[in-house]
Amino acid sequence: MATKAEKAQIVGALVDAIGEAPLSIVAGYTGLKVSDMQVLRRQMREAGATFRVVKNSLAVLAVREGKAKHLEPHFHGQAAMTFSGDDIVAAARTLRDFSNAHPTMDIRGGVVDGKPLDAIRVMRIASLPGLEQLRAEAVWSMESPISGLVRVLEGTVSGIVYALQERVDQIKAHAEGA
Repeated sequence: MATKAEKAQIVGALVDAIGEAPLSIVAGYTGLKVSDMQVLRRQMREAGATFRVVKNSLAVLAVREGKAKHLEPHFHGQAAMTFSGDDIVAAARTLRDFSNAHPTMDIRGGVVDGKPLDAIRVMRIASLPGLEQLRAEAVWSMESPISGLVRVLEGTVSGIVYALQERVDQIKAHAEGA
């Protein structure tokens, strides 16, 4: 049994995690094996997120204190929280994929930057392109017009060079013929 000080420390850590994470998700995990939970934790670490089993009473205290009161109804039965890193899509996608493979896990809701999310919105976030893909698309969209401009300018310069060379050839031909 944890002491009051230990419980206060756990609540404080949860409040900090909810406040610092761009995305926090509450999920139920009834009937999962310990080995399944270890796999999920490893996948979350790879996605830059953390998955933490929480005691409901302490989680409720943390969400009340952390200004995420709308999460309170989600803490029943076996509950756990996911805290994303910078890539919120990767965390949501990892949890969604795991819950699809393990139907006893259910995504209940979450909070993104202080705004409440229901399970459907968490699933929508999970279906967005990932951070790396968005970065690649942004670079491509910036690079594409520049490449086009370079090709146009290259063509224009080449055209001028060919026209000048043609005029030089005409002048030479005219000078030799005279």
